[in-house]
Amino acid sequence: MSGKISRNGRLVQAVVVVFGLILQSSLANAADKVKIGVIGILAEAGLYVAAEHGYFAKEGLDVEFVKGLFGPDAFPALATGQVDAVGGAFGPEMINAVERGVNVRIAGGLSSYVPGFESGFLMVRKELIDQGKVKDFADLKGLKLAIIEPRPNLTDYFATRYLKLGGLTLNDVQTVNVPFPSMITALKTGGVDAAHVSEPLATIAVDAQAAVKFKPVNTYAPNGLTVAVLQFGTNLLEKSRETGERVIAAYMQGARDYLDALKKPEGRGEMAEILVKYTPVKNRALYDRIVFAYAAPDAGIDMTGLQDMANYYASVLGSKPVDAKTLVDAGFAQNALKRLGAYAH
Repeated sequence: MSGKISRNGRLVQAVVVVFGLILQSSLANAADKVKIGVIGILAEAGLYVAAEHGYFAKEGLDVEFVKGLFGPDAFPALATGQVDAVGGAFGPEMINAVERGVNVRIAGGLSSYVPGFESGFLMVRKELIDQGKVKDFADLKGLKLAIIEPRPNLTDYFATRYLKLGGLTLNDVQTVNVPFPSMITALKTGGVDAAHVSEPLATIAVDAQAAVKFKPVNTYAPNGLTVAVLQFGTNLLEKSRETGERVIAAYMQGARDYLDALKKPEGRGEMAEILVKYTPVKNRALYDRIVFAYAAPDAGIDMTGLQDMANYYASVLGSKPVDAKTLVDAGFAQNALKRLGAYAH
């Protein structure tokens, strides 16, 4: 009888242990679910390569990309923990949130404008170029420029910089509110005369004979400007910093694969297939002609450029300039780099 009780006791213990392991596994999987708001643009390429090459999975993460969640609309979801991270451009919404005491921060850079990766252009209507009416920045005077509302944002920030090269300001031109998806139509119909446009829309505009790539963004943006960032919310900043470090580590590995692949002709094709899968642009042949965006292999941020953008946003809003360092939590990238080491260019 005692032997039977002993065997039953061991059986119960085994069941308890197995159940405990299953429960722990279930909790771990739940804790490692990460939602990232994305636009679906080339500047987010490192995230998509990380997903496709299995780096998020290897870091023990179940990542879901929430398409179309970016900019001001994303911050309520980020602040309340509905999403864990958000990609896209740095805008005044980050400054406003931090100043209101909301715990959101830039955790790392996704893409920068560096030589060889001039994936943005000042586009000018083809008719104006063909007629010789626009030969330099000063010739933009009086023309209609596409600026996304509400201001300030990246489009008017860039406009102030390229206009300044022609001795102009926004007061010397007509500004027209045009969403990015409507840029090509607006250029083709004459609704606007010039616009800052990123790839692949820039090449699509050229193909449609709507506009010409007048100047690459590197001629008017600060050298090395970080144009896309990964922003973390309270879930990763407070509840699970270690998970945040794994998100950044996975991204870094994806970005490194991406840059390494672009050094080889066959690698460019591989990256194109991934971008076709994860972005709205499905024309595979188009990727053979565009300028690919840069992916920051160490998640680095150009703080000089970030501060310049922050100063511009403050000047438009009439608010006190903010120290850009207060908007960044560099600890995630620093810890990931300790494990991965710096990227060997």
